[in-house]
Amino acid sequence: MYGDRRRSTSLGGRGRVLVRALLSAAVLFPVPASLAAQTAETVDAWGVPARPVIAFGEVVGINLLTWSLNYYVRDADFAVVYPKTWWNNISNGFEYDGNLFATNMIDHPYHGTFYYNASRSNGIGFWGSVPFTFAGSFMWECCGERHPMALNDLVNTTLGGVALGEALHRSSSAVLSNEASGADRFGREVAAFVMNPVRGFNRLISGRAFVHAPNPADPDDRTPGFFRLSFDSGYREVRPDAPERSPVEGVFLNMSIDFGDPFRGRRRGAFDVFEFDLTMYGGDQNVIGSLAVRGNLLTRDWKRGGASDHVWAVVQSYEYDDTSAYQFGSQNVGMRLESLWPLGSTGDLTTRVQGGLILFGTLDSALRPATATPGGWDLRSFDYTTGLDGRVEAEARVGPARAIASWRASWMRSVNDSPTNGGGARHLIHMGKLTGGVRLTPSLGVAADFRVYLRDSEYDIGWFEKVQETAPELRLYGTWILVPGRNGAPPGLN
Repeated sequence: MYGDRRRSTSLGGRGRVLVRALLSAAVLFPVPASLAAQTAETVDAWGVPARPVIAFGEVVGINLLTWSLNYYVRDADFAVVYPKTWWNNISNGFEYDGNLFATNMIDHPYHGTFYYNASRSNGIGFWGSVPFTFAGSFMWECCGERHPMALNDLVNTTLGGVALGEALHRSSSAVLSNEASGADRFGREVAAFVMNPVRGFNRLISGRAFVHAPNPADPDDRTPGFFRLSFDSGYREVRPDAPERSPVEGVFLNMSIDFGDPFRGRRRGAFDVFEFDLTMYGGDQNVIGSLAVRGNLLTRDWKRGGASDHVWAVVQSYEYDDTSAYQFGSQNVGMRLESLWPLGSTGDLTTRVQGGLILFGTLDSALRPATATPGGWDLRSFDYTTGLDGRVEAEARVGPARAIASWRASWMRSVNDSPTNGGGARHLIHMGKLTGGVRLTPSLGVAADFRVYLRDSEYDIGWFEKVQETAPELRLYGTWILVPGRNGAPPGLN
C-alpha cells in the first residue's frame, strides 16, 4: 500500500484454494442484518443514522486521498494508474508481495480501520461494516497502485482492520460524552479523534462534536460494567540461542485494555468482550514491537451456578510480534472455553482453553542454505501461512497476589512458496509465559514475567537446514492499574 514492495510470488495451488475460500467467506459471511435493511431511520446507540451510501463514499475518498498523497506528494511511479492498469491487475489476479513485516502486519491493518470506521461511524453495526472493509481493501489492491494485487494485503487489511477498528471504536466510545461541555468536552473529542480519526472527522463535519445530547441509553454502549486500563513498564532482556538473532536489553512500555466480562456482562455480541495489548520496546529493532486484539464474536453460557461458571465463545484474534528474536503475526478465529472457579473467600481461578484456525499467518522464513542455491533463485524473506492454533491459560488471584501460566502452540504451512524461492515449509511455534505479581496499593503493583519462544521449522528442499530456535525472555516491571467505573467514577478495583 505504501510502495515498499519487494519480490512478489504468484499463487500456487494452495494459494488459489485460499483465494477461493476467502472470497467465498466474504460472500457468505453471516451478516445478521443486511445493509438494505439499514435505512436512514435506523440509528445506532449514539443517535447516528445508518448511511451506507455516505459510508461507501468515504471508503472511496480514503483511497483517493491515499492515492493523491502517493501521486502528487511522493511522486511515486506505482501511483500512475488508469483503466488499463486496473484491468491488468484484475485479469492477472492475486500474488504475494514482499513488503516489510511491519508494513504487512501494522500499516495494512491500521489502514483497514479507516475503511471499517467509515462504516461504523455512519451508524452501521459490526457485521455490516465488514463488507466495507473488504471493499476498500480490494478497491485499493486493484486500482490504487500498479503493483499486482497482493492477497496478503487484502487479508491483513480486512481481518486486521475489523479487529483493530472495532477495538478503537469501542475505546473511543468509552472516552466520548455527548453530555460533557467546556474543556472536558474538548479534551474528550480530541482524545477520541486521535484514537479513531474517521469517527472524529465524522463527528466534526456532522456537528455532533459540539452538540449537547443524551449519551447512549444503555451504559454498555459507552463503558461496560468491567473496563480495565493498565500500564506496565520496566526492564526486558531477550537471549535467543540462534547466532543469526540478536540479544536485546532495554525498557518496555505496555498498555492493556480489558473490555467487558464474559461471566457477568449483560452483552454477548461481537466485541462486547475483548482484549487489547500494545507494547513498545527500547533497544529493539522496532519501537512498536507487539500489538494484539482478541475479541469475542459470540459469547454464550455453557454452565452457570454451582462451584464454577463456564462460558464458550467464538474469538477473533489479530496478533503481531516484531522483535530482534523473532517475527510472528497471525489472523485467527477459534473456539474458547472459559471457566471461573472460586479460591477461598478472596480469590478466584480463571482458565481458558482455545483451539482454532490460523486464517493467515506471517513469520520470517529463516531460509538458511546448507549449500549454494542454484542461479536465478530469489529466496523469500517471509512465509505466509495457514494452519492450526491452540492455547491454554490459567490465572489465579488471591488477595493482592496474582499468578498466570500460559502455553500456545501453532502449526503453520507456507502458502507463498515456489520451486525457486525456497520451496514449501512447515513451522511449529510454541510460546510460553509465567507471570507473578503483587498489588501494593489499589492501583500500583510489581510483577515479573518469564517467557519463551520455541521454533521448529522444516523445509521441503534439502538444501535448507532445519531450524530449531529458543528465545527466552525476562521482564521485571511495575504496574499501574486503572479500573474506572461508568461515567468517570474514580479508579478502583472491581
